[in-house]
Amino acid sequence: MEDSTVTSPSSSNTTTKDCSAPRCQCVTHMDDEAMMYITISLYLLIFVVGLVENILVLWINWQMKKAKKESNLYIFNLAISDMSAVLTIPLRMTELSLNYHWILGSFLCKLDGFMFSFNMYSSAFFLVSSSVDRYFSMRYPAQAQGSRDRRIRRLICVSVWTLAVVLSIPNYLFRKMYGYYYNICHLDSRRTWYVQGSLTLILGFVIPFPIIIVSNIINAKAAKASGNKESIRACKLMYAYIITFIICWSPHYLLILSVLMDWKQNCVILYAIYFFYGFTVCLTCIRCIINPILFNFMHKDFRSHFATSIVKFLPKKYAKEGDDVSISSDTGHIVVIS
Repeated sequence: MEDSTVTSPSSSNTTTKDCSAPRCQCVTHMDDEAMMYITISLYLLIFVVGLVENILVLWINWQMKKAKKESNLYIFNLAISDMSAVLTIPLRMTELSLNYHWILGSFLCKLDGFMFSFNMYSSAFFLVSSSVDRYFSMRYPAQAQGSRDRRIRRLICVSVWTLAVVLSIPNYLFRKMYGYYYNICHLDSRRTWYVQGSLTLILGFVIPFPIIIVSNIINAKAAKASGNKESIRACKLMYAYIITFIICWSPHYLLILSVLMDWKQNCVILYAIYFFYGFTVCLTCIRCIINPILFNFMHKDFRSHFATSIVKFLPKKYAKEGDDVSISSDTGHIVVIS
């Protein structure tokens, strides 16, 4: 598994009637096989759709950058983070389809843990950076486009990637394969997991979540106060950012919190953790589909550049000489630019 020593009940020979807690009788009716098929199907959907969406986002934003058009630096880097998360999905699908039996070797075991942690941190940090920067850009619009602010944004992006790498290194160093005929890939000890679990809970959710909520609520109220149609639309998008973060990350971090608590005293909770863990990890990847839509495809500026780029590849018989796809500025678009 990605970042814990929690293994599936079947992989550890746990049954619904067996539990280590005293006087514990685990009687559940959870269908592990059905959950596996649901999770793998969702992974497949995320992989196909997320791959296409993020390739388009990176391509269009790069075209906008080369054309010296406005381009959101944080959102471009967020798309890179989402793309790297999408590319690791086949590893997770393989592990899940084999009931968490790891057949891909020690290096990929370590790399999978590193990339999950790396993508988690970078995604959260770029969302925080974008939300806070949007607040200052709306509060001080005259200063938001200066060269000094662009240099600061680039420095923040470099810092985010560096911090994400540093925080993810332990997940590479302490991840190992265990077993002989049935290999499990997880951290080397429960103590290591408790340290890593606490760290990811605090830095990946407890700190970023309030910042994202407060920043976007303030930004949404400021946009709504202007009263024009585009600003009201932008207001709704900012609330959508908050909801997306909650849907994608809350189940996973609530499960981590339950593991950090005294979860062995209740075998039903223990089995529920086993049962839902893989699905909550899958839910975190839904952001790879939703982020491109909210941060890019919902904005007219991006859609206009997308249409222009598509027209360039159309045969001349489909594009008349006088045709021109204008590039309009979207006041609802996030104002953070590179």
